[in-house]
Amino acid sequence: MKLHILGSGTCVPNTRRGSSGYVLEFEKSIILLDCGNGTTWKLGMVGVDYLKVDHIFITHFHPDHTADLIPFLFATKYPHPTRFREKPLVIWGPKGFIDFYSSLKTAYHDWIAPDMLTVKEINEEPVRFDDFVLKAEDTFHTENSIAYRVESNGKSLAYSGDTGYTDKLIELAMDVDVLLIECSFPDEMKFHAHLTPTEVGKIGRASRAKKIVLTHFYADCDEIDIISQVREYVDADVILAEDLMEIDI
Repeated sequence: MKLHILGSGTCVPNTRRGSSGYVLEFEKSIILLDCGNGTTWKLGMVGVDYLKVDHIFITHFHPDHTADLIPFLFATKYPHPTRFREKPLVIWGPKGFIDFYSSLKTAYHDWIAPDMLTVKEINEEPVRFDDFVLKAEDTFHTENSIAYRVESNGKSLAYSGDTGYTDKLIELAMDVDVLLIECSFPDEMKFHAHLTPTEVGKIGRASRAKKIVLTHFYADCDEIDIISQVREYVDADVILAEDLMEIDI
C-alpha cells in the first residue's frame, strides 16, 4: 500500500499546501481519500492517471474536501478523444452524500455525470473490495462527518478527515500502521471541532498507532515545532505531511 499526499493544507490559500486530498495505491486498485481543490491536477504530479481511480471516499461536505469533484468528474465525462475510462468509478460519502451530489448536478447538469459513475453512502459496516477492506466511523466535526480505516495485505491506515477529539477515532485507529490525522492549530489556538498537537498525541498514544502523519495545517502550524509537542505523548514515528510526499506502508 502506497500513500500519496496531494494536499496537506486547508481551505485557506497557501503556496506550500493545497486542500485535502490523498491517494492510496494497492496492487489492483487506486482510491482517493477526499477531493479538495487542486486534487485532480496533482494526481498527475504523483504519476496517477485520474481515469484509473476506482473509488473516491469523502469524509464530509466542506469545499476543501469536495471542491475538486467537479473538475474530476467533468474531466472524466469529457477526456481527451483518444482516452476514456475503462472501469467503473464509485464515489462514497457519509449520510446525505447522494443528496449532496444531486445538488451539484442541479448546478452542473450532466457535465459531472460521466458514464460508469455510481454514487453511494457508506455506513459503519466494513466494506470489502478486491484488495482492501474499508471501515468508516463518525467524527466530531460536522453533522455527518466520518473517518476511514483501510486495511490491505496485513497493513493498515486510518484517516481522520476533519475532527475534534473523539474516542471513536481512537477505536478506529487502534494499532494502525499509519495514522493520517489532522492537526489544524497549535495548542494555544484551540478551535472547535479541530485537533491540536496535544490532542493528536493523546489519540496516538491511546490508539497505539505505529506512525503518525500530521496533516491539514493552517499556516500557524508551520511556525512552531508541533512534532515535538506530539512526541511528548508517543514513541511512534511522527512526521509532517507535505504536498506530493510519498509514504510506503
